[in-house]
Amino acid sequence: MDNKKIGAFVAERRKAKNLTQQDLADKIGVTVQAVSKWECGRCMPDISIMQTLCKILDISINDLLNGEIVPQNEKISIAEKQLVNLLKERENLVKKTLLGVFTMIAICLVANALIIGAIHIFMPSNAEPWRIISLTIIVSVIAAGWSELALLVERKLLCKLKKNEAS
Repeated sequence: MDNKKIGAFVAERRKAKNLTQQDLADKIGVTVQAVSKWECGRCMPDISIMQTLCKILDISINDLLNGEIVPQNEKISIAEKQLVNLLKERENLVKKTLLGVFTMIAICLVANALIIGAIHIFMPSNAEPWRIISLTIIVSVIAAGWSELALLVERKLLCKLKKNEAS
């Protein structure tokens, strides 16, 4: 989907209906800044308001996602293409997320193994087993925390990536 083309189309249809950005924003229940972002191509309208937006602009969702009025005889084939593109985008996002998750888990496991190995090297040989076990548990908990932190960072990076792809 081409956000700039869609934004220009929304602006064109809004102006054809003699609506200001403020009028459109009020009818949909969003801010004028949101409408401006759509029309500049910086982001897409949220899926939850697309039907309302399309109804106000007298277009179909298919027209909106295509960024132009789609002739009746082409609506089905274009809708299928858009659906395939959306599914591909979702699949790529899932793959990126899984790759990031597995990478972070692998890094945490390696770090955990290195720390446990260091504990065994630097711990006196006559140390009580409960000390070794308790340190191992502590290190495992810390590694799990690192893993969770890594997943949060990964999610944030994916959100930024998705926003950059949209613009």
